[in-house]
Amino acid sequence: MKIALGAAKGLAFLHEEAERPVIYRDFKTSNILLDADYNAKLSDFGLAKDGPEGDKTHVSTRVMGTYGYAAPEYVMTGELVSYNIYLF
Repeated sequence: MKIALGAAKGLAFLHEEAERPVIYRDFKTSNILLDADYNAKLSDFGLAKDGPEGDKTHVSTRVMGTYGYAAPEYVMTGELVSYNIYLF
C-alpha cells in the first residue's frame, strides 16, 4: 500500500503542486522506482506533456503511453482531462 500511495502522491504533485502541471502519460509499475525504504519515485518522463493551466480543463494530444494502462476515454479521444482519475 505504501508504494501505491507514494506513486499516487507523485502524480498528485505533478498535476496539482508543480510550478507547471505535468501529465505523466506512462504510469505503470515498471516506471515506479523504489528507494532503500520502499518510497516510490516516478521515472521515465519521456512521454510527459505540459498539463492544462489556468481555467483550461483538458489538453488535446496524440495518444501516447502503454496500451492497457491508459484511460479508455483518452485512448478514444486523445483528450487529457484534469479530472481523470483512471490511473489512481
